[in-house]
Amino acid sequence: MSNKLTQVLKISIPLALGIVILYFLYSKTDFNELWGQIIETNWLVLTGSLIFGLSGNVIRGLRWDLLIKPLGYHPRKSNLIYAVLGNYAVNFALPRVGEIWRCGVVAREEKISITKLIGTLLVDRLFDMVMVALFALFAFLLNAKVFYMNRHEFNLPGFLVSPWLYAAILLSVVACILVLIFFKNNFVVKKIKHFFVSVWNDLVLIRQMRDKGRFVLYTLGIWISYFFYFYITLYAFEFTSGLGFAAGLFVFALSSISMGIPSNGGLGPWQATVVFGLCAFKVDMIQATAYATVVFAFQSVWVVLCGLFGIAMLTVKKNGETNL
Repeated sequence: MSNKLTQVLKISIPLALGIVILYFLYSKTDFNELWGQIIETNWLVLTGSLIFGLSGNVIRGLRWDLLIKPLGYHPRKSNLIYAVLGNYAVNFALPRVGEIWRCGVVAREEKISITKLIGTLLVDRLFDMVMVALFALFAFLLNAKVFYMNRHEFNLPGFLVSPWLYAAILLSVVACILVLIFFKNNFVVKKIKHFFVSVWNDLVLIRQMRDKGRFVLYTLGIWISYFFYFYITLYAFEFTSGLGFAAGLFVFALSSISMGIPSNGGLGPWQATVVFGLCAFKVDMIQATAYATVVFAFQSVWVVLCGLFGIAMLTVKKNGETNL
């Protein structure tokens, strides 16, 4: 019963969060005016952006191969790419489950320890965090003058500036450390420590990677692709086509940060942060909402279709119908 409840909460809480955010985003929207902005979309430009989303995920699969090889395995690159594509489709149904799913399916297909694959996934996500931080820093530096001139117009939510939030985070970290120290013989604590020791051992092996230069190039390739996946869409709308590189980079950085919030493929947090970012550059609220609505829906369909293709290809290969 407790496992069922946990599964229900894992599904319902992120979905509820996304719905609540969308409710507040659209609650005062004039949908006739919104539709008037949507129908002016240049769908050809939007379609052109899709290739960059796909290329970024294909490169991610190739980069994953570089992380796995130092562990002594040589998986088929096609399986890694299909698993990465499927990862994002699964995340739309079950937030954050896609990452475990892709490790599980590759572990099964390539006879690799799933614990070792999860270790490589942590490295994968670590470099994503570094890249998002670099994009955010670069965007801030490029837009510092704009932020300073409009500093009084940025009204942050009260909880973000409350010391209680940061005190709670600190206490949570201290509590976790104390549990690991004083309950070190507990079965669950032992399992957690064993997991992290195993992951750490794998990280040490990954440091011996021969293709570090290619790893860096793949990392840049992933995030440059993601940036153009977003940036090109600005030219599909007349009201965002003149924002320029610096503004586009800032909104992209915000949207990337929002993907760290557990939700169904970014539903809710992505739209909210993009609308906030566009409004910061004087885009009208209804226009910003139209942009976020169209781009999220259009690219989400593409991600799901690519993911279903990846899952289908893994299924076909498992049944021995292709040798790709």
